[in-house]
Amino acid sequence: MHVTVRFLMPQKPASFDLRRVRDLLGAQAGRFDVDHVASCDSTNTQLLTRAERGSGAGTVLVADQQTAGRGRRGRQWQSAPGSSLTFSLLWRFAREQRLEGLSLSVGIAIVRALAVLGVSDLSLKWPNDIWLMGRKFGGVLVEVVHGKHGDMATVIGVGLNLQRNPDWDEQLGASYAALAEVQDGLARETVLAAILSELLAVLDVFAREGFAALVDEWMRYHAMLGNEVSIEQSGLVRYGRCGGIDALGRLEVDTGEGLLRVFGGEVSLRRRA
Repeated sequence: MHVTVRFLMPQKPASFDLRRVRDLLGAQAGRFDVDHVASCDSTNTQLLTRAERGSGAGTVLVADQQTAGRGRRGRQWQSAPGSSLTFSLLWRFAREQRLEGLSLSVGIAIVRALAVLGVSDLSLKWPNDIWLMGRKFGGVLVEVVHGKHGDMATVIGVGLNLQRNPDWDEQLGASYAALAEVQDGLARETVLAAILSELLAVLDVFAREGFAALVDEWMRYHAMLGNEVSIEQSGLVRYGRCGGIDALGRLEVDTGEGLLRVFGGEVSLRRRA
């Protein structure tokens, strides 16, 4: 029997240019303190520690690779040098600020930024996934630590697939999307600066008016609107037709027996036998 062995060489990322990020941010650069590392366990974990030590709003950590990146509900977030943009942003809100809908608001900022860069066919899957061409392209993870000075420190983690990766292809097949499939050549610095710029605008609105001011915009990108979905909560699965979201970021699902407002759990497109 003849066996062919194929070695997959990891893609080496270009060096990360912090000065380029500052230049692209222009007058907004003063609102951010951007740091870069080749590898860390999790950018969220690192910034949560910095938050507890008093780091200010606008602290950003970018990593070429995360060895213990976290997704929603404890899942691992895959990243690889040259294939991903993974970063976290530390932002501080007043302690009385209601944070419902924050991860949805971050999704709006990401879609806005990519649209500015010429990327289309984007949508948002409740509550924190970014879709490209109907497939998962990125995700958001928001974590909170109460500050010592009467505020709330939030760490906003973002992971985006820039290139397809052979290891991911083997694990996931064609179920995920990467930016290079629709627009190749966008540098990480360009994408990061665009997202930070839009995050600044969105977070300022969120701090003043809450998610209610952003509901209509989120609805324009609603990936599952009108579709039959399954909702899994604490081991219980229910079914219904997906509606809109309310001012608290809850997903509205018509179960046929009444309107269900979903605040947590797993919502998926319903697959029929």
